[in-house]
Amino acid sequence: MPVHVDMNPPIQQAAEQNVMAELMRANGIIDRLKQTSHNVNRLIHLLRQNPSADERANIEAQLVNEFQAALHHGGVPPGMVPGLAQMLAHNTVSDIQMVTAQHGDSIVVYFLCKTIKAHYDLGQMIMSGFMHAVFAVVIESVASTTVDVYVRADEFNLRLLYLSSPQLKGASVDPP
Repeated sequence: MPVHVDMNPPIQQAAEQNVMAELMRANGIIDRLKQTSHNVNRLIHLLRQNPSADERANIEAQLVNEFQAALHHGGVPPGMVPGLAQMLAHNTVSDIQMVTAQHGDSIVVYFLCKTIKAHYDLGQMIMSGFMHAVFAVVIESVASTTVDVYVRADEFNLRLLYLSSPQLKGASVDPP
């Protein structure tokens, strides 16, 4: 699922490349942590046991702490750490994976949503302004400038509608 991050005014392409590199570096740090940390693996295992909403929130809070420590240790700029840790922890709890960031009309961050509920959760992160806040801090930290950041919801909503349409069950995520 692509999430477009538009900036006004646009930043230089070199700064965009730095933003994308920092996003992918942070994602790589967390991916390695998920493979090597006994405590993180234990928390992820607990998620597979269908915990209550309160238990999920508690697991997410513990993941945020683990992720913040790993991101700080990995040298991610300190201003980015809280938002990225929160987003990546929520993604972990919601079965969403940040796959890559690429240059498009703007920065395009691709997420893999493993369930319809994960698509819905990603949509909620976009519509609530959470993604806007995370990406604004990341961009402003790397680009050393203030920009208005817009996370487009229109394409996301179209894909979710297409995916959840009863007559199209099992169809590709890409609309015709």
